[in-house]
This record gives sequence, C-alpha cells and structure tokens, in this order.
Amino acid sequence: MATDVSSFKDAYKKAIKSDFPSEAMLVIGDKKYPLKKVAYELRYGTNPHQPFIAYAPAGGENLSVGALDMLKGGKEGLSLTNIQDMSQALNILKFFKKPSCSIMKHVNPCGFKVETKGEALSEIYRIARSCDERSAFGSIIGFNVTVDASTAEAIMESFVEGVIAPGYDPDALAILKKNEGTKKLNNAIRLARVSNMGAMPKFIGDDVEGHYNLRNLVDGSVTVEVPYLTRIRSSADFIVDPMIPNSDPAKYGGKDFVVKRRPTDAELDDCLTAWYVNINVRSNGIVFVRDGAAIAVGTGEQERIGAVEQAIDKAHKKGHTLKGAVMSSDAFFPQRDSIDAVAREGVTAVVWPAGSLNDALVIEAANEHDIALMATLERCFLHI
Repeated sequence: MATDVSSFKDAYKKAIKSDFPSEAMLVIGDKKYPLKKVAYELRYGTNPHQPFIAYAPAGGENLSVGALDMLKGGKEGLSLTNIQDMSQALNILKFFKKPSCSIMKHVNPCGFKVETKGEALSEIYRIARSCDERSAFGSIIGFNVTVDASTAEAIMESFVEGVIAPGYDPDALAILKKNEGTKKLNNAIRLARVSNMGAMPKFIGDDVEGHYNLRNLVDGSVTVEVPYLTRIRSSADFIVDPMIPNSDPAKYGGKDFVVKRRPTDAELDDCLTAWYVNINVRSNGIVFVRDGAAIAVGTGEQERIGAVEQAIDKAHKKGHTLKGAVMSSDAFFPQRDSIDAVAREGVTAVVWPAGSLNDALVIEAANEHDIALMATLERCFLHI
C-alpha cells in the first residue's frame, strides 16, 4: 500500500516542543551574563524536529533582535532561520545611514540596495529584489528606515517570509496585514519592528562586552568568539595604491609591483557597499555591486575562483551585466585567475584583503586590465 503524501506537509512543519528553561547564565571567567527567553513566540530550530530556544541578555537596554516587537505573525512564531536572517539583515544595514534594503535567504544576502540617486524606498526594494528574484522568494527583508505604503505594496507583489524594520506607516501596516487569516499571498507574513539598530558594534574599537559568538562543536564543546569588527569606517580607509616591493628576484626580477589606476569616487562608494555586504556572506564570498545595488553574490564555495565563477554565472542567469560593476572578495586571491575572469566581464574595480604569496601577480593582472585594486588589510570570513 502506498504512503499518503497528503500528510507530508504537516510532518514537514510539525515542531517538537522545546523543554529548555526560560532563563540561563553565561559565565566567562569572573563575568556573568544573565539570559532570559525572548518575549516573542518561537517555532522550531533549523529544522522542525530540532527544539530550540532564543535567549536575550536580561535587562539589556540596547537590544535589537532580542527584543523584537512582532506586529504580525507573532502567533506562528519565528524559526531559528527566521531570527538568523533578521540578525544578518541588521548586521548589513547597521553600516548604512542612507535608506537601504537587505534581502536575506538562508543566512546569506541575495539582494541589497542603498540609496544613491534619491530613489524612493519602494524602488530601492525592487532593485534589491531584482538582484536575485528567484532566491528572494520566501525571504526575509530588512530596512533601516520606516516602511511606507508604496514599499508595502511592492513587498506584497511576491511571497515574503517576513520583514524587519524600525517602523511602519499606518497605511503600510494595513497593506501588509490585509491578507491575514486568508489563503492569499503573504497571509502569514511576519512583521517585526526593531529598535536600537545603531547600538550594534561594527568598527574596531567599539564596545563588544557581552556580544560574543557562541558555537557548539559536534561533541558539545563550545567556542566563544568576539564578533567581527571592521577597520573600514569609510572608503578613506581603503589602501588605493597597494605595492609589493622588491618582489622575488627569481620570479619577478626584483621589481616593485604597484597598482596604477586610482578608483573613481563612484567606485569607492560601491566598493564600500560591496565590502559591508561581503562581511555577511558565507565564505568563500564574492559580491558584485553597481550604483549601490548588489548584482550577484557568490557564496559558500571551497575555492576562490569558484566563488567568482558562481557569482558571474548567477549574474548571467538573472539577466544582469557586470560591466561597470565592482567586486569585493572576503579573502585574498591565490592566483590572478579571479582578476582575469572579472576583467572579461567589464568589472572596473576590486576591493580585497591582500596577503597572498601571489599578490604581485594579482596587481600585475589588475594593471594589465586597467582595474582599480583596493586593499582592506583584513579578511572577513563568515563561517556559520
């Protein structure tokens, strides 16, 4: 007798009840950090058969994700992936003062746009979505400004798992809630209001007390890590004239290798955007940006050139051209092949950490292709 497939849907989403305590304590040395269960409802962990709980610092006055105000979808609750996507959306948006939109899917950005030419927020969202509209299906959308009615209408054009923003206009809320209780599109969309986005640490020197990344290993061991902070506060912190002096005489004749072309102001702005997005892309990570918008994101590859090729392929399949775009890489290029590959696509500037034994070859390739090459002097691997 065949198995009834109609029951699979319930099994796929049925959560196992969590029996974690409502309070916990993180103790590191002589420091104690009281934790309490978040006030909003939770669904399940990474998968429905994984019970989980989310703790927030007790009495924390600068909480963001730990103190979400759920305006819709609160009864259904948030899964661990929902919370991670909201967290990563904010982790990108915290770098931007101009109106911006980040679209997250499975803890990776699949779209981003920052205002560059006075665009309306609805246009910013549509441009971000167009980076990878297929991946944006069922995504979490983040904004760093209040959502207005026009943007709400744009959100309702396709299926969205949830939205996180510092606020919503009354008309926007009415639009986003209009299918509640029906079987129509976005009837179960989750709407979260977030505070204190600007309180999150982001630059080297910011206070990180209590902001630790905790990860468990297969045997129950736990690692504790300070969160990623960048030295790049603005494009002025890029090294725009990196040089490899007195290179290996046997390989390069002992000559200096200096990047020749200086970036334009527009390239500097786009490289800064690409770097901030890249910080939140799973390694190996590559981000292409043009006019403040992500064009393609390559993520999770085991080889650098593979991440570049993946991002190029995604751009082509989504109907985008990379001509005039910039590229960010979260780590050095082991060979010059990545520069040669993006040069064929018309990329004009690249920001990268530098630090490879073959940096001289990378600089030589950039000069051959008249590409501006900027160094950050830090890598931004993300291993979630």
